[in-house]
Amino acid sequence: MSKSRFSKQFLRVLLLSIFVFSHKAGFGFQQSDNGLSKSDTASVPKEIEDPENIGINKEASHATLMPYASLKEALAGNRHASSYSRNLNGLWKFNWVDWPQKRPVNFYKPDYDVSKWKDIKVPSNWQVEGYGTPYYSNFTYIFQKDFPRVMSTPSEKYTAYKERNPVGSYRRDFTVPAEWSGRRIFITFDGVDAGFFIWVNGKKVGYSVNSRNAAEFDLTKYIKPGKNTLAVEVYRFTTGSYLEDQDMWRLSGIFRNVTLWSSPQEHIRDYFVKTNLDKQYKNADVVVSTKVKNYGTAAIKARVLDVALYNGGVQVPGATAKKAIPAMKPGEEVVVETSFHVNNPQKWTAETPKLYTTVVKINDGANAIETLSSRTGFRSIEIKGRLFLVNGVPIKLKGVNRHENWPNDGHAVTEEQMIRDLVLIKQANCNHVRTCHYSDDPRWYELCDQYGIYLVAEANLESHGAWDEFNEEPRIKAALIDRNVANVENFKNHPSVIIWSLGNECGSGGSNFRAILKVIKDIDPSRPTHYQGFGIGKNNPADMDSEMYTDVENLEKHANDNTLTKPFYLCEYAHAMFNSMGSVDIYNDLFDKYPQLLGGAIWEWQDQGIYNNRDPKHPITAFGGGFGEYPNDRYFIHKGVVFSDRSLKPHYPELKHAYQWISIHPKDLKNGIITIKNRYQFITLNSFAAKWAVSENGSIISSGNLPLKEIKPGQELDVKIPYTVTPKPGAEYFLRVSFDQAADNMWAKKGYEVAAQQLELPVAVPAAKEPAATGKLSLSNEDNKIKVKGTGFALEFDVTKGTFTKMEKDGENVLQDNGGPMLHLWRAPHRIDDMWAYEDWVKYGLKEITWKASDVQGKQLANGEVEIKASLTGTGKKDFVVHHEVTYTINGDGVIKADNKVRFNADPKLVLARLGVRLFLKKDLDQFEYFGRGEMENYADRKSGFDVGHYSSSVVKQMTPYEKPMDCGNHEDVRWAKVFGAKGSGIAIKQTGELFQAAALPYSDEEMTDVEYKIDLPKSKGTVLCISHKTLGVGSNGCGPKPLEQYRVYAKDASFSYQIQLLSKK
Repeated sequence: MSKSRFSKQFLRVLLLSIFVFSHKAGFGFQQSDNGLSKSDTASVPKEIEDPENIGINKEASHATLMPYASLKEALAGNRHASSYSRNLNGLWKFNWVDWPQKRPVNFYKPDYDVSKWKDIKVPSNWQVEGYGTPYYSNFTYIFQKDFPRVMSTPSEKYTAYKERNPVGSYRRDFTVPAEWSGRRIFITFDGVDAGFFIWVNGKKVGYSVNSRNAAEFDLTKYIKPGKNTLAVEVYRFTTGSYLEDQDMWRLSGIFRNVTLWSSPQEHIRDYFVKTNLDKQYKNADVVVSTKVKNYGTAAIKARVLDVALYNGGVQVPGATAKKAIPAMKPGEEVVVETSFHVNNPQKWTAETPKLYTTVVKINDGANAIETLSSRTGFRSIEIKGRLFLVNGVPIKLKGVNRHENWPNDGHAVTEEQMIRDLVLIKQANCNHVRTCHYSDDPRWYELCDQYGIYLVAEANLESHGAWDEFNEEPRIKAALIDRNVANVENFKNHPSVIIWSLGNECGSGGSNFRAILKVIKDIDPSRPTHYQGFGIGKNNPADMDSEMYTDVENLEKHANDNTLTKPFYLCEYAHAMFNSMGSVDIYNDLFDKYPQLLGGAIWEWQDQGIYNNRDPKHPITAFGGGFGEYPNDRYFIHKGVVFSDRSLKPHYPELKHAYQWISIHPKDLKNGIITIKNRYQFITLNSFAAKWAVSENGSIISSGNLPLKEIKPGQELDVKIPYTVTPKPGAEYFLRVSFDQAADNMWAKKGYEVAAQQLELPVAVPAAKEPAATGKLSLSNEDNKIKVKGTGFALEFDVTKGTFTKMEKDGENVLQDNGGPMLHLWRAPHRIDDMWAYEDWVKYGLKEITWKASDVQGKQLANGEVEIKASLTGTGKKDFVVHHEVTYTINGDGVIKADNKVRFNADPKLVLARLGVRLFLKKDLDQFEYFGRGEMENYADRKSGFDVGHYSSSVVKQMTPYEKPMDCGNHEDVRWAKVFGAKGSGIAIKQTGELFQAAALPYSDEEMTDVEYKIDLPKSKGTVLCISHKTLGVGSNGCGPKPLEQYRVYAKDASFSYQIQLLSKK
């Protein structure tokens, strides 16, 4: 090598090294105003900004299907185990660039060297694999909104200013099995976000947008014997992205299965299995409509369509039909339909998800040319007036909205993860899921058929950031229709799908959406249609009325509105962001009360967090902005019934209780009589084991099984519980009735509790006699301290601060410095508080109240007790003033009774977080025990799913692990609570009149408010104990109603009392 040649090569290597370093480090060459260096020359494909281009060379949408090599394979129905299927998942070679102009334009050529490229897992989202930036946006477009363009220059604040339109280039090789010779070869991409081009062996095959429906291409003419090279170029943004503005993480790449498969030249391209029940909903006619196409270059003679129904592996007698398929010319497609009758098949419902298998074949004499199969459920759907009927029975939908998202995998959801969701969803008594706001992975629909879920199957369509702009836009009409056609065609054979939803939040719909309605009704007139944007009433062309986040008052008005003529469905309600989802029990009482209310779906099933481990020292489950992206909608992504990893939030038991299908009500509890109602629509209660138990002060004292007569769907039965109680002074007695699974099923083991109710028993209990105090007290006043001493304890009350600075038992002070009880009116906001109450807490200075004590007096009473009185005046901002008069009465055993009177000089409409007191306790007091509602946190409007009982845990475990720290750990209806340490010393709080609320946490509201992620919380300084007379409910006004009036706390005069007792060492 010559010196000059060596120097040039060295220079090229050096420059390349500088470029790579500068790119990774965030530095760069001088760039033009479009962010590109002058040397970048690759053009942007015009297809990605053409709204009328919805695909090139794609196969027409059809039912999810797979040819099988035998009847045995067809009956098994595992598409990916077919002899004619090859999974192309796995490791692919991958290259990522932030601008289309930087992409390797010739990478699709087989001789292009990709050996130095890194591997990426398929399916996956490339952001989860470390390439580019994940975004969370509710509805703001994350590129520059400039329809139909996606390459326009956004604000420099936008992440897309630098990552204008990232492109992922994928390469892999594959071979076609020799036994597929002479057959058609197809490839199916179940999900690629957002648009992509495909090449095989260096030849361009086609292009696709619509990231969440199958994109299928015929590869036959591109395939060669031996090794074949497959190249896929994926664009983060296309014009289709205007229609994929869903409230979720915006992630990219090949995130679902890639499947290579083959069919004969004469192929059943599509089929629709319809089960038409008779008027008695007993017998059925099965109609099978097929589209048979000759893909070959030669004419094909007449064949026979052969259809049969199987129950398990056995053909149902008489359930078969044959129909001639006419001879076909090359490229010709014909529709062939046949039918057969079935006597009294078992019916499919969400409660009884019985599935048969329909096998569809093309026969040439005795030879099967092609064999397909589909699971079949016999069920009908009707709307009669305002009732929604399945198999002639009015039903209720009690469910959730579910996004496809897991924190470690993004949108690349595995079958195991789907099953995990289904098990938890079914165990929460849900019978319904809305596929928000797109078509899900095809396997999801198959699993919902098996597990028993009523699906509102929504098309991949949301243009929230544009709202009404596309209602009449002619250039995008075909795309709107295409996405709905794909949704219907792909999933029309699934009994779980009972409603087609046209999309979400695309404005009021307009003529484009009315055109969608007509098209999908032409394909499938058997299922009702839904689109919330149409509104309700006479101008709504869909089959059902729908709203989202309607409050309970207006929901009941809709139920009683005689001008409405359709079933009413809450497509989203009880927004579950962070600490929220209040009053779901009241919503469901209304669902049960009014037949015309179909039900609803909680928003949403899971927190949509994604793990961000890019900084190993700061791992987080990110919400908006967690990857530094802009724009973002910050906290709005964490809003599930369960956490991102599917561990249970306190919302889960509340939902399970609200949705339970067996109601238990008191009738004559004095004589042990209760009423049990079966709210299931299709099953009796014979498949459950009923039990009862009576508790005394939280401990079970008697229990038994509860044999029941058959209770049919919708019926109720009065039942006598054979309990007896010998009342003890001061005790409380509760009856708990529960129903468990009597046998294993797909989603629960025998013994799993599906319904329960705790009822307080009206037992006449003698009053408990408090032991007389025997100790003697001494009282002194020195250095502005009122000091009280007794046997084994000492108290100090700071006259200037108006509270205790020492509460000492056996020489141990339980208080931190200045940790005595002080009035506490706010909370670390639940984030849904941000939009209303928290603004006022800040405005009026509730977080920074300045307290001044006056008229502090300490005296010894005639009975030997000590009384300390104090008046405290708290001053906030904007003339907010609160007066707190407190009287502490201390007996000889150190028991302190606190009587509180609170007066406000403030707007009486001011909503407070709580009305109570707060104590700061020493760090070693780290255990919490109480008699109240538990064991998970509960609030005034989210407590129905939590029994009164005796619970204990560490203080640390009282922190509900919301990723953004906030007020949590509250417990309603508390009788007593205590905080103590390993040595036994501590403090107990007891009711003296009304029940109270208690929370013991390792952090203060101030500490939690100031921290963005839980990992950033400082080391705990001690235990913070809040004792509240009233606590604000949680509501659901992240996107919905505020807490109901009865669950609010106002700045109005009030009185409350409680009792403090110091605990001795062990």
